[in-house]
Amino acid sequence: FAVDMAMGGSTNTVLHLLAIANEAGVNFQLKDINIISQRVSHIAKISPSLSTIHMEDINRAGGVNAVMKEMTKRGDDVLLDNLTIGGETLYEKIADAEIKDTNVIRRINNPYSQVGGLAILYGNLAEQGAVIKSAGLTGSRVFTGKAVCYDGQPEAIAGILAGEVKAG
Repeated sequence: FAVDMAMGGSTNTVLHLLAIANEAGVNFQLKDINIISQRVSHIAKISPSLSTIHMEDINRAGGVNAVMKEMTKRGDDVLLDNLTIGGETLYEKIADAEIKDTNVIRRINNPYSQVGGLAILYGNLAEQGAVIKSAGLTGSRVFTGKAVCYDGQPEAIAGILAGEVKAG
């Protein structure tokens, strides 16, 4: 999950991780995602967050192994040195990895953000939490204005199509 955060994250990962944890009997809650995010720098963007970069570009730039090795340079042991399917430890697997293109995979001292690409928001509109892909945000991360609320997706779509939701 931490690697996904370093690469911008996917909101679907949250759903899958929570389901896997539940099936495995692991106590992992939505709130734990913000804890992980604080320990991971966002060092790679891929489409749709950056439409010009795709997984093949990540591979050309050193691959996921280079992302993981760079993550270890932050000094926070968010990656555990467990055995991989190949029988070597994770740290052995990434030992020789290197970033070949810093325009694709950034160095830990030049991240897109000091925190991972996903966040869980809490507030009066999301008392139990809401997932946001912060890696996809551009500009200000503050919203001031009137929220238009609906009771479900069909109502929200109808409201949008009826012009009830205004830009800004």
